Amino acid sequence: MLTVIDGWLVCPRCRRNKRLLRINPDTTARHLEVYCRTCKSRIIVDIERGQSFESQSP
Repeated sequence: MLTVIDGWLVCPRCRRNKRLLRINPDTTARHLEVYCRTCKSRIIVDIERGQSFESQSP
């Protein structure tokens, strides 16, 4: 499970970018690729009802 602070997804690698992706309580996505500008990494996430999970990372 990934960390969400004030509705924003936090990068699981660097933990510094607090504005990675906005997540509302009704957000749903599968295999969504998110890019962190701070640590230059790509994270693939699954979002179900506001809960976010890292599905796979290259």
